[in-house]
Amino acid sequence: MHVYSNEISRTPPPEAAGRRFAGGTPILYAYGCALLEDDMGDGFVYRAASLETGRAETLSCRKTPLAPGEIGKIAERMRGCSVAGAARLEADRRRGWQISHGKCREILCALFRQVLPEHGYAARGGQIALADSILGAIRDRSASLAEAEVGTGKTLAYLAAAIIAKRGRLNDFWIRALYPATGRAGMENMPIVIATSSIALQKAIVSEYIPELSRILLESGIAREPLTAVLRKGREHYACERNLRSCLRYERDGRNREAMLGLLAPRAPIDLAEADGMDAYTKRKVAVPDRCGGNCPMRDGCAYLRFRERAMSQDIDIQVVNHNYFLADALRRAGGKRPLLPNYQTVVIDEAHKFLAAARAMYGAELSCFTLPELKERAGDLRFGRESARRLARETAKKLSDESRRLFRGFEDGLPDDGADGADDEATRFAAPIDGDAARHLRNMRDISDRLLDLLASEPPDAADGGRRQQIIWELAGARERLGALARHRENICWLERPDASVTPGAGQETLLRAIPADLDARLHRDLWGRGIPTILTSGTLSAGGDFSRAKRALGLDRLNGRLSETSEPSPFSHRENALLYISESMPFPDSKSREYIEAAAGETERLALAAHGHAAALFTSYKAMDMVWERLKERGLPFPMFRLDKGGVREIERFKRSGGGVLFASGALWEGIDIPGDALSLLIIVKLPFQVPDPISEHEQAQYGGMAEYKRRVVVPEMLIKLKQGFGRLIRTETDTGVAAILDSRAGENGPYRERVLAALPDCRATSSAADVGRFMRAKKPPEYFG
Repeated sequence: MHVYSNEISRTPPPEAAGRRFAGGTPILYAYGCALLEDDMGDGFVYRAASLETGRAETLSCRKTPLAPGEIGKIAERMRGCSVAGAARLEADRRRGWQISHGKCREILCALFRQVLPEHGYAARGGQIALADSILGAIRDRSASLAEAEVGTGKTLAYLAAAIIAKRGRLNDFWIRALYPATGRAGMENMPIVIATSSIALQKAIVSEYIPELSRILLESGIAREPLTAVLRKGREHYACERNLRSCLRYERDGRNREAMLGLLAPRAPIDLAEADGMDAYTKRKVAVPDRCGGNCPMRDGCAYLRFRERAMSQDIDIQVVNHNYFLADALRRAGGKRPLLPNYQTVVIDEAHKFLAAARAMYGAELSCFTLPELKERAGDLRFGRESARRLARETAKKLSDESRRLFRGFEDGLPDDGADGADDEATRFAAPIDGDAARHLRNMRDISDRLLDLLASEPPDAADGGRRQQIIWELAGARERLGALARHRENICWLERPDASVTPGAGQETLLRAIPADLDARLHRDLWGRGIPTILTSGTLSAGGDFSRAKRALGLDRLNGRLSETSEPSPFSHRENALLYISESMPFPDSKSREYIEAAAGETERLALAAHGHAAALFTSYKAMDMVWERLKERGLPFPMFRLDKGGVREIERFKRSGGGVLFASGALWEGIDIPGDALSLLIIVKLPFQVPDPISEHEQAQYGGMAEYKRRVVVPEMLIKLKQGFGRLIRTETDTGVAAILDSRAGENGPYRERVLAALPDCRATSSAADVGRFMRAKKPPEYFG
């Protein structure tokens, strides 16, 4: 049995204060007991007495008193005796026992200040404060907006706080009221749910953070049992053995065949992300289908069903999912359907600045201009027992397709031409006026879908269809549900989108009709925040200079009436020492249609890149402006490798990293989520302040405020500042990174209207408007090989 170095104490713990023990004098404390020494005259008796009940058990009778070298052995006997309690820093509690919040804080503080430093982790004040704040929110069963800038260590902070509260059963007795239909055992083992946006973070949590934290907690005695976690994804991410074997017979591509055979091997993974060499199209064919029926001949030995059963086990401490999966579970619970996740006691929403976009996608409805015409073609190929039924189904499907074409034709007449000079490529959403004609088309499509569903369902199954009829019925039912939501257009905010690279050969460009509920904030409060489950929303960028008002209102958190805490921990990195902020004083007002502005942006970019010796990224809000600056610098012959990150591209980032001193031109993806530590990115040029382009959603929101001035102050500027912080965060990724962030927007200049708010939102840096200062900074901070 292991005796933990942090366990034995000569000082009485708080629970022993004032307690008198019969049968001896306390000489040390360990494992919830006092060791009592009783001098009998002709020998010594040593007893362990429980600090909680006072019950005692004799451990040793001996002629001589206990020697200092024997303390470890007697402590081992104390831990194994019948009256022993929890170790001083042990979080795990037996069924029916509950840890106090004060004890949780003691363990949490010791973990970060004593235990983790023994394993090579630095004690960070901001991380400890963040963990303590999260623990308080769990104790209070409230929601928390927990902003933690880069370098704070937020992942470890929320994992430690949530695990200690769970293992200590901090909320066991209260949480039962939320799930009255769940049995006692289920209540006592409810997991923590961690929802993130990126796959990379999900994998890191499961394969790196949790195993490392589990090892440390076990070695220090904070936990008795290892931590357990599972990564959950939608079924389309997992391999179906039936589909694999069916597709394998016809697969001729060698790499695909090899990957398929690998997935069929004993104890092979079922996650398609691990199927190296298999193309995306084949992965879709072999994935678990949306309709995973109970009559599957391979059901009894199905690896996917075994995985799902294990994932729902009460033995799992942490369920790791993406935002969409978590929201899908919430929507199923709200609709009275079987949930995707087991009942949970705490939720952590990491990368929470992306949660609103996920909520809009999951609560919204979407219809592509291609969906119903494609269903018409596929339904026309189905077999029917009666010719009259076949003819009626084809006619009905054609009517449905025709109504769809009329609807989108009416919308597309008002869409801008992407190639037109007046088109704004920063815009992603366009107005979708639901006038009388559009509303009639939507109602007709809904009603025709009902008739076609009845026709398809009334026909007896045909073995020759190979399940195609059921698949079409399932897809049509989904389209019918979305049409029903879109037809209630007065309850929604509707708009049109054209996805990037959406031109389909022979079919033209895809147009999407999308809608979200106008009362999305109220629905999120009803389905998530108002349930009383402790919820932590954390990110490096949630506030505008410490003001969380925008996030609270958009997500419906402002409806919690005091059950919401806020904390903002700054980065521990020394930005004052390691970063320089350059703000241009020579730029005209930003206008990508102005030749003067583009020339000035190109000139400033060139000057700064030369001063920094490359190692630069120019970050734009507009691909058109990016292209124009790119062309001008190509003509001038910028003496560094140039890379352009176009829509949907990621390979250029790796090429830029390997170049050692290139200049990357980017928009979109580089604003957040891209990690380029070290000297490769030492100059970040933010060409324009990232104000959101007006769209139907912003127009609806504006109507909720007293006027444009108030809307701009409370929504437009805070959103810009939050995105600016995300962009700025690409520069300093580690404690040793050094670099310059440059803003070329005149509105942040000395006399600009947003200068003070920009400076307040960004980390504390020295500011300059001199390119010469940029050169001097680089020479002072960079090694000689940087300039080679």
